[in-house]
Amino acid sequence: MTSYRDIADRMAEEILLQELEQGSRLPSVRDLAAQYAVSAKTAHAAIRELQGRGLVRSYRGGTIVSPFQSIPTPAERLERALTGAGALRPMERGHVSYAGWAGPDVASDDWHVRHVHQDVYDVLKLTPDVRVGRREYVIYHRKRLISLTVSWHPAAVVERVPALLVAEPIVQGTLAALAEAGIRFGAPAQTHLTARRATEREARLMGTAVDDPVLAAVSLREDAEGTPVEYVETVYREMEILSFNL
Repeated sequence: MTSYRDIADRMAEEILLQELEQGSRLPSVRDLAAQYAVSAKTAHAAIRELQGRGLVRSYRGGTIVSPFQSIPTPAERLERALTGAGALRPMERGHVSYAGWAGPDVASDDWHVRHVHQDVYDVLKLTPDVRVGRREYVIYHRKRLISLTVSWHPAAVVERVPALLVAEPIVQGTLAALAEAGIRFGAPAQTHLTARRATEREARLMGTAVDDPVLAAVSLREDAEGTPVEYVETVYREMEILSFNL
């Protein structure tokens, strides 16, 4: 049986690949139901799902594909994340789910706060017995979740930018905040892209299923002396991957 999500996924792919052009009108609920051999209720639910993803807009006269200039593309979001231009775009909002210290000596009931992965210590060139700053936040475009980001900073950097420990979005972006604190950056961030499955925590925060496909953009920024100052992993959901063109 074809579900409303199946229909929404197919139409979302057509929109993101621009097979359905921006501003074009979608079939009516009745026509959509006939096209996919489903009930009108299922067809209507598919359109509501596309609305929730920010891909279509409904008016009294029907439903159209949203203009892309009002929807930041995943490629634009990735570029913003990798260049540190973290300022939120119009109609976007950030929600910080955690900001504070992480490490074995931190008093917390959260396993992810107390247990920092060895890779983080290795990349930041730190011993695994020290605390690091940890920020975890999601970005939404209207009601549609865009990405989940987790960043780690050495204690010396956190001391210079206390805002890293505050559970509020840094509107100008962490890179700008670090620069304002006098940190001079060296070579461009080293970046790696990895396609993998969502972890249990990522699935819970992003509203997806465990093991759903995600794209992880991992980057490391160093200062002019080559000392790591920020390690970041940004995870994008499956539907955000479809329009990447790198």
